[in-house]
Amino acid sequence: MTLLQGTTRLAGDGVLGAIATVERMHLAIAGDIARLLPGGALLMRGTRFAYARVRDIAEVARRGSDGVLGLLAGHLPAATDARADASGLAWLAALNGAIGDHLEASANPLAIDMSLCRDGDALEARSTSLQRAIDGAGGTLALFVHGLGMSDLQWRDADGASFGERLERDGAACALQLRYNSGRRISANGRDLSLLLQALHESRAGTPRRLVLVGHSMGGLVCRSACEHAQRHGLAWADDLDSVICLGTPHLGAPLERLGGSLAELLAANPYTRAIAAVADARSAGVKDLRHGWASDLDRRGTHDATSPAQLPFGTRVRWRLVAATLSSRAHGLRAGWIGDGLVPVPSALARGDDAPRDVLPEGQRSVFTRMGHMDLLTSPLVYAQLRPWIAPRQRRSP
Repeated sequence: MTLLQGTTRLAGDGVLGAIATVERMHLAIAGDIARLLPGGALLMRGTRFAYARVRDIAEVARRGSDGVLGLLAGHLPAATDARADASGLAWLAALNGAIGDHLEASANPLAIDMSLCRDGDALEARSTSLQRAIDGAGGTLALFVHGLGMSDLQWRDADGASFGERLERDGAACALQLRYNSGRRISANGRDLSLLLQALHESRAGTPRRLVLVGHSMGGLVCRSACEHAQRHGLAWADDLDSVICLGTPHLGAPLERLGGSLAELLAANPYTRAIAAVADARSAGVKDLRHGWASDLDRRGTHDATSPAQLPFGTRVRWRLVAATLSSRAHGLRAGWIGDGLVPVPSALARGDDAPRDVLPEGQRSVFTRMGHMDLLTSPLVYAQLRPWIAPRQRRSP
């Protein structure tokens, strides 16, 4: 019933949005003609009145269907939650990536809540079973954070195995995945992840622990945002943080989103296509943040250069590993620099801009995989072979 309620509510929002788009286009065109007619002003008032009544009818229908479904919810058998099914969760995650900020603002039940997951099941940060699993892995926790429009289950390869399962099988770490609404502001997800990690830290006070964050694409920006939040507010979970690994993360922005933003601006410049521009601009806040790789509210305000490696939170105390991929056979060159893995260019994934200040990352903390696409970074055995020694606890040298 939750799925039906959410879908019905979203359909109602879509109808209202379509009415508004048609109205703006109609008024833009009719306005030029009405100025030439004697009764043009009266005609325009009548047009606006007609559209207002159509909106009223659509709004009453939307609220009525929502209310009826709410009343029926307590009398009908509970339907299977879309989050419990891999294909359903994939659909829901894609929807959240596209319009997740709208789903949250409209209190739509289709909005995904942030949670720690293990094998697709959500866990409480303070659960004793989770504490036992971390202790059983020697106190090392690896948290995998997915990218835009994806879910915690999409770290699995065609055989159903994931990096996390391989780490646990090799005894290198306890692995969890983060599930979250990727259409929200990256900074909002980063703040909530920081608070979630703080709750996890407080539940295990006094126990030796070591945390490694692994983020794919947008997930790397969410990790960076969580670190910035912890640094600004002095949160204790940061004391557990050993490494942050970013796989194909657009630290300097994503070209496709810049293209989408430019298209919306071009449409907005013409009064006849301005209504279409509003539709194009309806993509989620999370998508828009990818345009320049904004991981913090400070980035959007332009108060600091977040594209510089020197600005990575906690400096050299935390090991930052930046991993890029390119469809090309060479790690450098035009294809790597412009196309990269198909979505993120190599310089953006490595946080190497032409105007970036002196590089502060030590040698060996950047890697480039050739002949590899953006999604391959989630499951490739070559990537796992690189991740495992980074995540596994380092052996102490004999005195």
